[in-house]
Amino acid sequence: MTISYTFTLLSVLLFVTAIVAIIDAVARLRGRRGVGVLAVIEIIAAILLILTEFVVISTFLGSALILEIILGVDLLLLLIFRGSVRRGFAGVTVIALVLDIILLLITLGWLHIPGIN
Repeated sequence: MTISYTFTLLSVLLFVTAIVAIIDAVARLRGRRGVGVLAVIEIIAAILLILTEFVVISTFLGSALILEIILGVDLLLLLIFRGSVRRGFAGVTVIALVLDIILLLITLGWLHIPGIN
C-alpha cells in the first residue's frame, strides 16, 4: 500500500498562507498586550486549514471556504487591533491577509490564474 499526494500550486498557496498566518500568530502571542484570543483563533484556523487538505473534517468548520473566511476576518481584526507587535510583523499580517484573500477568490471561482485553477 502506497500513500501519495500530488502537490498543486493551489495546495502550495494554501500551505504558505497557513504557515505565514501561524508565524504571525506566534509572534502576536509572544507580545505583551491584548490580542491573544485573536492569535489563538488564527492558529486554530490555520492548522485546520492545513488539515482540510489531507483529512476530511466533518464539522461546520471543516470546509476550507469557511476556514478561509474565518482566517481572513481574524487577520483583518488583528490589523485593526494591533497589540504590541512591531512594525515588521504588521507586514507579515498583511502578507497573510493578501494570500488568504487570493486563496478565497480562487476557491469561490472569482479569480482565475493560469496554472493554478
